Amino acid sequence: MPRIIPTTRLRNIGIMAHIDAGKTTCAERILFFTGRVRAPGEVHRGTTQLDHLPQERAKGITITSAATTVSWTPQSGIHEGAEHRIQLIDTPGHIDFTIEVERCLRVLDGAVFVLDAASGVECQSETVWHQAVRHGIPRLAFLNKVDKPGADVAMCLGDLRERLGARPVLLTFPGTGGLLLDALRTRGIAFDDEAGRQFHMVPASELSDDDRRAVDLAHTRLVEACADFDDEVFEAFCRGAPVSPIALERAMRAGTLSGGLLVVLCGSALKNRGIQQLLDAVVAYLPSPVDLPPVSGTEPGDENAIVLRPPRDDAPFTGLAFKTVSDRSAGVVTFVRIYSGTLTAGTEVRVLPRDTRERVRRMFVLHADSREEITEAHTGAIVAIAGLRSARTGDTLCAATSPPLVLERILAPEPVIQIAIEPATADDRDRFGEAIGRMLVEDPSLQVSSHPDTGQTILSGMGQLHLEITVDRLRTDHGVSVAMGKPEVAYRETIAAPARAEYRYIKQPGGSGQYAVVTLTVAPGPRGSGITFVDETVGGVIPREMIPGVEKGVRGAASRGVFAGFPVVDVVVKLVDGAFHAKDSSPAAFEIAGSLGFQRAVRAAGAVLLEPMTTVEVTVPEELTGDVVGDLASRRGVVKSISPRGHGVVIGARAPLGAMFDWISRLRGLTSGRGSAVAKVDGYDVVPDVLARAKLGAS
Repeated sequence: MPRIIPTTRLRNIGIMAHIDAGKTTCAERILFFTGRVRAPGEVHRGTTQLDHLPQERAKGITITSAATTVSWTPQSGIHEGAEHRIQLIDTPGHIDFTIEVERCLRVLDGAVFVLDAASGVECQSETVWHQAVRHGIPRLAFLNKVDKPGADVAMCLGDLRERLGARPVLLTFPGTGGLLLDALRTRGIAFDDEAGRQFHMVPASELSDDDRRAVDLAHTRLVEACADFDDEVFEAFCRGAPVSPIALERAMRAGTLSGGLLVVLCGSALKNRGIQQLLDAVVAYLPSPVDLPPVSGTEPGDENAIVLRPPRDDAPFTGLAFKTVSDRSAGVVTFVRIYSGTLTAGTEVRVLPRDTRERVRRMFVLHADSREEITEAHTGAIVAIAGLRSARTGDTLCAATSPPLVLERILAPEPVIQIAIEPATADDRDRFGEAIGRMLVEDPSLQVSSHPDTGQTILSGMGQLHLEITVDRLRTDHGVSVAMGKPEVAYRETIAAPARAEYRYIKQPGGSGQYAVVTLTVAPGPRGSGITFVDETVGGVIPREMIPGVEKGVRGAASRGVFAGFPVVDVVVKLVDGAFHAKDSSPAAFEIAGSLGFQRAVRAAGAVLLEPMTTVEVTVPEELTGDVVGDLASRRGVVKSISPRGHGVVIGARAPLGAMFDWISRLRGLTSGRGSAVAKVDGYDVVPDVLARAKLGAS
C-alpha cells in the first residue's frame, strides 16, 4: 500500500506543560480545529477525548499519555495549501507521572511547550524542558491564558531566558481589543466568532498606534534573532533592508531545529484563540522524520558496534516499543514508533534484546482510547500492535530478515515513596498477583517487593498521587480491591568511608564442593550513581567466566540492603583479588561470595541513610511570607529564593519528601486558601545523624 502523506509532511509532536497550564485544553482545541471532533472536549466537564480514563476525568488531570492523528493544511507561508499529518501525544503535567513524558519524548520529533501566561515557567515546566533538551527535541512555546488577569508576556519571556536558558522570539502576542498581533507579517489577527473558527487579518495601517508600535518592535527583534540562522536575513538586516516572510520562516525553522531559537506564540485555548496559528507553526518550524539524523543503535551483544538506520521507507524495518497497555478487547497492546522501513500486518519481527520472534497480527492507528485497524505503516508512524507477548517498554523491534540492532532503552526513574498493600477479600487475593503483574508491565516506574520481616506486599512509586491512582486502577481496570497502609518514603543506604573485605566461601565436604574467594573494596560514589562494579583483578586469580557471578552477587546484595533493608546506592565496588579451585569453583559460588563479601565490606565502611528531597515552589501573598517560611523551616526545609510575582511572592525551597506529605493541606490553612504550591523530587540527601540512628534502629 503506497504512503498517503509523504514523510516530509509528517509531524510527530507532544504537548508538554506544568499541571494546570491548559495543556489538555490546547490538545482538545487542536482536535476541534483540525476537524477530528465536532465539538471540543472540556476538562472541567469531564468530556475530553484525550483524558479518557475515569481517574483523569474525575481529577481533571492527565495521568497517561494519549495519542491521536490529525490533518492540517496551512493557509499561508512556505507550506500553504499542502496537507500535513500531525501525530499528537498529550502527556501528563504532574511530576508523579514523569515516566509517561520520558518515554514519549523518546519517540517524538518535536514538542509544544505550554505555559500559563500568568505563572510563567513553573517547577514541572523546568523538568519537562530539560527532559526535551536531553533528548534533543526541537520545541515551540505557547503562552496560554493570555486573557487571564495577571497574564504577563514579558515576564514569561524573561523566565524562558533566565530559568531555561532559551532564546525566545515572539511570533504572535496579544494586542488591544482581543487582537493577536503577528510579528512575522506585521499585522493583527481578529477573531470573528466565539468558536474562533473564523478570523480576518488587520493590516498594520488599521492597527491602533500602540499595537502598530508593538508589532513593529516585535518584527525588528524577530529579524535580529533570525539573522543568526540565515545568510539572506543576515545580509538584509545589516543593510537595514526589508526581509520577506518566507526568508524569516526559513530562518526560524533553522533556529528551531538547531535548538538555538524558541519561537513563542500566544493565545487562549479555552477561548479558541491562537490555535490555528500554533498549528501553522508546528508545520512550519518543527521537523519531519526526514529532518532528523539516522536512528542509532548497536549490534546485539556488542555495545561498541554502532548501527545506523536512515528514516526511509525502503530501509530495513526498525521500531521502538515505548509503551505497553492491557486492553480488555485486544489483550496486550504495544505502542511502537517506526524509525525506518515499512511494517505490514502478518510479518514476523524480532524483539531485542530479548531475542524473541513475534508475528504482527493486528495493527492500529490511535485516537485516545479508540483504534482504527490498518494493514501497513511506514517510517515515522506511531502505531499500536496487538498480541506481542514478549515486547516490553524500551524493546527494539526489527525485521526478522534483516541484520538486527538494539536501540537505546527507556530507563525508568527510581521510586521515592512506598505503601503496603494487601487484597481486601479472598476473591481479590486470587486475582491480586496477575493484576499487579499487568500494572508493572504498563508502568515501569512502579516496583513491587515483599517486606523482609512481615511478608507484606510493598508497592513503590513516584509519589502519593501515583500510588493512589495505581490502587484505584487495580479496582476499576482489574476488579481487585486492596487495603493500603500509610505512605512511607523510599530511603536508601550508602557508606560513610572506604573499606576493604575478604570473603572465603569454601564448602568441600568431599566430592563436588564449592570454592570462591573474593577481596572487595568499597568507596563512596557520586550521588545518583547507583552501584558501580569494577573488576581490577590481574593474573587470572579469578577466571573471566566467574566475574559476572561476583557482580551479580554484589548487585543482589545491594538491592536487598545491608543495614536496614533499604537498597544500597552510590557505592563504587572494586574486585581486587581472589582465588579459585579448578574443580569446585562455579559462577554460583562466586555469586554467594560476592554477595556476602559486599555485605561485609559495606558494614566495615559504616552506614549512611539517604532520604528523597523535594524542590518546592510556593506562591503566596507577600504578607504571609514569614508564616510560610517558618513552617518550611520546621520541616527541615531550606529556603533558596524569594522573588516577587504579581501581587505576591514565589518562595523556592528544598525539603525532605517525608516531611511534606501533609503540607498542601497545611498551606491552605496557613494562607486561608490564598497560597498554592508545586513540588518535584530532587535527588537524595543524607539524613541527619539523630534521625538516621532512630530509623536504622527501628528497622
